[in-house]
Amino acid sequence: MEYTVIVRKAPDGFYIASCPLIPEAHAQGETHKECLANIKEVLELCLECRKEQREEIPEETAAHKVTIAL
Repeated sequence: MEYTVIVRKAPDGFYIASCPLIPEAHAQGETHKECLANIKEVLELCLECRKEQREEIPEETAAHKVTIAL
């Protein structure tokens, strides 16, 4: 499975990641690489928990990245 993850750099220098399709999935890391490893682990745990609870496992459909300048 593949999921879209949004990674941002916080003012304190940490990286923060979230997954729009799995709203409970959030992670952080001191580096971009660490943050990605952490969000992958969190996603695996969230999906495992959803399976155990017999909750919906959303599937990513065609996602498009769009940046809007203001």
